[in-house]
Amino acid sequence: MVDVLELKQRRGALVKESRKILDAADARGESLTAEEKEKYDKMDAEVDALGARIAQEERQIQREAELARAATGGVIGANGTNGTAARSGGVHYLDNSRQAASYQHVEEVERRMAFAIQGWLRAGKPSNSKLQLEEEHLEAGRYFNIDLRAREICLPIAKDYRKIKAEWRAMSLTAASGGYTVPQGFVNALEVALLAHGGVRKVASVMRTATGNDLPWPTMNDTSNKGEIINEATTFGASVDPTFANVVFKAFKYSSKPILASTEILTDSAFDLAAEIGEALGTRIARIQNDHFTTGAGTTLPKGLTIAGVVGKAAASMTAFTADEVIDLEHSVDPAYRENASFMFHDTVLAFIRKLKEATTNAYIWQPGLQNGVPDRLLGYPYTINQSMSAAFTTGQKLILFGDMSKYKIRDVAEVRLVRLDELYAQTDQVGFVAFMRTDGNLLDAGTRPVKWLALA
Repeated sequence: MVDVLELKQRRGALVKESRKILDAADARGESLTAEEKEKYDKMDAEVDALGARIAQEERQIQREAELARAATGGVIGANGTNGTAARSGGVHYLDNSRQAASYQHVEEVERRMAFAIQGWLRAGKPSNSKLQLEEEHLEAGRYFNIDLRAREICLPIAKDYRKIKAEWRAMSLTAASGGYTVPQGFVNALEVALLAHGGVRKVASVMRTATGNDLPWPTMNDTSNKGEIINEATTFGASVDPTFANVVFKAFKYSSKPILASTEILTDSAFDLAAEIGEALGTRIARIQNDHFTTGAGTTLPKGLTIAGVVGKAAASMTAFTADEVIDLEHSVDPAYRENASFMFHDTVLAFIRKLKEATTNAYIWQPGLQNGVPDRLLGYPYTINQSMSAAFTTGQKLILFGDMSKYKIRDVAEVRLVRLDELYAQTDQVGFVAFMRTDGNLLDAGTRPVKWLALA
């Protein structure tokens, strides 16, 4: 397993070295020499590559943890323990999510079946109908929906294990006998993919409703009023009525568009085809939703953050912005929202930001996270990469968002639905898979502007 902490430490060391190159040029009052620029660009590219590798590894660990929970019914390890190794009958149970996820592979699943049968045989003679089985063996049996205490079920399996193993290979990804295993794999992969590919969804507040009726969310703005001191037996003063409004969440229906798979590939694939197709369907929906959560105009689409937010800082230039202007954007948001605030921008904008310094302290405003689990920060705040935001350094482009992103509310309706289309493509002996999801998004803004943006002049 790749050590994420080691990758972060290597990345932090490269950042420090690249800063030394820039600082040396600043001290001379000159631009980088050709040799320095080549060295800096090489380090810069490696920092980006390590950052992508770290993010990829963290996403993979999260996915494998989800797969492990699905494979073990929510239990990793023996006897219901989480992350604990145990031995039973000489078989070693896996002790972390990455290893546990390998149960998704055919060979590991076969080993689990063998382990279940081994436990059944060890527990007593076949004539004994009340077999005493350990929890590990029962858990392995439940994986295949096999009652290991039933003699009439287990005895044929134990006698003809090779045949059962071959049948399991055939049924694992096809319809009819093994069809129920496919949708479960799809749903798990689909949910993970939405989190992995949806930049806004990572930081927004997500709610799920059973139905898709219009959902009004009330807002109130009473910030113009303050209390007062009054004398004894005097009348209190008048006040301005609070401003009441509401944000209405709808339920826009999204489709992934179909993915077709031949019967041959469904039957013969040795890898987890369900997870691969499920991730592709999730990625498709996540991409279009993230576009709309970012730039959607509202009314017939979700209202995106760049539309629902307001200007916090307009840069002086039409082609760039400065560190001081990023600081101005930060302080344009009310302190009440800054406690839970974060930045959001395109990865290309991040590359520009990483070279910016404060004018007074000459310190970089971007700081790398050097400890495991501690993300990189900008002016002390976390940030989210959102590839649906603009990366063009041209006039009027909204390049940075800042504020309390949890005030952006995503409304999901019921569950993601997966439809398997057997008959529609039967003429070509193919099976279609398509996912549907109903959702909406909008910024809860009662009038004090929780999210603002920086735009070029």
